[in-house]
Amino acid sequence: MAWLKKPTWRLALCYTGILILIYFSKPTPRAVGLGLVFIAAGQLLRVWSAGHLVKNKRLTTTGPYAYVKNPLYLGAITIVMGFCIVGMPPWNLHLTWRDPRLILYLVFLAAFFLYYMPRKMKIEGDRLRAIYGEAYTRYDKSVPDMLPRLTPYRSGDDTRWSWAQTVDNSEHGTIMSLGVGLALIVLRTWLAANKIL
Repeated sequence: MAWLKKPTWRLALCYTGILILIYFSKPTPRAVGLGLVFIAAGQLLRVWSAGHLVKNKRLTTTGPYAYVKNPLYLGAITIVMGFCIVGMPPWNLHLTWRDPRLILYLVFLAAFFLYYMPRKMKIEGDRLRAIYGEAYTRYDKSVPDMLPRLTPYRSGDDTRWSWAQTVDNSEHGTIMSLGVGLALIVLRTWLAANKIL
């Protein structure tokens, strides 16, 4: 199964965080509605991005990459925010250090923005600079990392979005994972409501 990711300690931490989120989940109808908007927006951005990305064969500067260097990460952040809203509505958190849900929010944000993203962007930037040289340097100076620019970067590339490329980048696996995650939150809520768990 090509969409399964190679096991790493980072992936193990990610899945541990997901299981903790599912365990502590207490969704409300309003939280589900708002969270699903974030999840859908993040997944649409990822599908759009994956349909343009051709790894190690060309510098991808089309589609969302014309506006932001890391649209896949931006989509992932948006999806995670959606899941956090669904499972642990921020307006239901008790702002005390005893609430494990608040601690989970803070640990995730700190780990993602202070460790994972800076490290990943440096590794990725160095790799792309080594492969594409001056073309990447120009792109890097013109396109922001995470906050999209208002006008598209013009590289002269006219590559169009492709569903086949989206599948080649295993994004259909992410879509399936989202469905499983949402189903587990619903199941956990049903089990808790029926005093089974």
